[in-house]
Amino acid sequence: MTGDEGSGTRPPKGGRSTEPVIVITDSSIDDHVVMYHEPKSLQAEQYRAFRTNLLAMHQGRGSRALAITSAMKGEGKSLSAVNIAICVAEAPGTRVCLVDTDFRAPRIAGLLGVGPGPGLSDLLLDELGLNAVLAETKIRDLAVIRAGREPRNPSELLGSDRIRDLLATLKTDFTHIICDTPPVNPYTDAAVLGAYMDGVLLVIRLGKTQREQAERAKHVLERAGVNLLGTFLTDVMPSDKDEQDYYRDLVE
Repeated sequence: MTGDEGSGTRPPKGGRSTEPVIVITDSSIDDHVVMYHEPKSLQAEQYRAFRTNLLAMHQGRGSRALAITSAMKGEGKSLSAVNIAICVAEAPGTRVCLVDTDFRAPRIAGLLGVGPGPGLSDLLLDELGLNAVLAETKIRDLAVIRAGREPRNPSELLGSDRIRDLLATLKTDFTHIICDTPPVNPYTDAAVLGAYMDGVLLVIRLGKTQREQAERAKHVLERAGVNLLGTFLTDVMPSDKDEQDYYRDLVE
C-alpha cells in the first residue's frame, strides 16, 4: 500500500478510456485524515496555507516544537495534529515527529494506523529508550511516539526534566516536533508541557466551543507563560463569519 496521490489505469493522451482510475490508499489510516485520503481537497489546501504561515514563522530558527490543544474535549485537536503533521512532513527538507501526550485519551496511533506498542510514558518512566518507542508511519518523513500506558501522574510526568531532555534529543533528529496534548480546561497538562514548547496552538470547533470556554483556555495558557501562537478553527462554514472573526482575534 502507498500514500501516493494515486495509481492505476489512466486515459491515454488524445483519447478516452472506459477503464476506471484506481486510487490506492491504506484503509488503516482514518478516513478523516484528509491530508492522506484527499490531498487535493479544499481542506487539505487550508492545512497547506497554515503550514506556509508556520514555516515562515520559524524560518531560520532550527527545529521547532509545537503543542496542539483545545479548550474542551471533542474539538478535533488530535485530528488537526495529525493533518498538520502530515502537511509539514510533505514540505521539502522537513522531518516530523508527532508525539501523543494525551495519556488519558490517546488517538494518534489509531488515526495513523499505527499498531499498539510502548510509548511516551514508558520512555519517561525510564523503562525504555527512544528507539524502542519511535514508530515509523506510512507517511514519508513522519514518525510518531505513542502515548503508552496511562501513568498515575500525567501532569507531573509532562512537567519533568525528562520531557525537556527528550525534546532536546528529538530536535537533533527532526525539524519539527508536534505534540497532541489534553484539553486545557479539564486538565493542566497542556499548560505544563507548553512551558517546554516553542509555541502552542489552540484548536476551536465552531458550533461546539463556547466563547467563555475558549477565553478561559486562553487565560490559563497565558498565565502559564506559554507562547500562544493563535487559534486553529475546525468545522468552519461560510455562514460562521462573525464567529471566525471573534476566534481569530482571540489571540492577538
